[in-house]
Amino acid sequence: MGHSVMNQVDPMINASQLVAHRGYQAKYPENTALSLTKAVEAGAVFIELDVQFSADQLPIIYHDIDLRRVSGTALSVFTADRANLLGQPAYEPARLGNQFITETISPLEALVDILMANPQVTAFVELKEESIAHCGRETIIQTAMAILQPVTQQAVIMSFDYPLATAAREAGWPQVGVVLKDWDDLQHPQLDLALPDYIYADYKIIPTTYDLHSSPQLAQARLVAYEVGTTELGQALLARGVDMLETFKIEALLSA
Repeated sequence: MGHSVMNQVDPMINASQLVAHRGYQAKYPENTALSLTKAVEAGAVFIELDVQFSADQLPIIYHDIDLRRVSGTALSVFTADRANLLGQPAYEPARLGNQFITETISPLEALVDILMANPQVTAFVELKEESIAHCGRETIIQTAMAILQPVTQQAVIMSFDYPLATAAREAGWPQVGVVLKDWDDLQHPQLDLALPDYIYADYKIIPTTYDLHSSPQLAQARLVAYEVGTTELGQALLARGVDMLETFKIEALLSA
């Protein structure tokens, strides 16, 4: 009987343990309303997106500050106003060719529409460090919170910038997260101030000998490992005590 029980200890990864990184990026252009919507249609209940701020200090769903890779345009986010940026394509030409050339850059408000239509979904909204330097934390936080207000309970404000997470917490945002730059930053004093609900870490920086169950910081937060591309890796991380997995391959891991 013991042997048969052991054979059953190979749990499927379920939707509550997965985060769709930049939406359904494996098949669609990242950080677009299309990619986010397709991730939800595939069964994702957690999605992640990046936010940069335009020259007129308004938020767009975008990862890079340079538009070449995703939009095929020699333009900087910081030198164009948002109206201009929202007219630019977001189709990842080098990776996906021209099949999504009609998809355009989305404003952060597009996320609100997606979340309101899908109350079961939570979004991780990563505010990018480059835009924090461009606009300042106060502007970033206040603008993002004002836009996300209708979906307050469905949006986690997060950043590599630990003080920004602290500022969001102090401003009363209910769920905040941090992305660790180094594993030792678990001990960073800003994390004690931010009290993050979620701590993101590249799975490669998690020490193989570290007892995840022994960390007081992780006891208060859910640990999300990225970038997880296979079921085998995901199951191994979950078995070690990782709580969630962020992946570009949301459908593949959901159907494994």
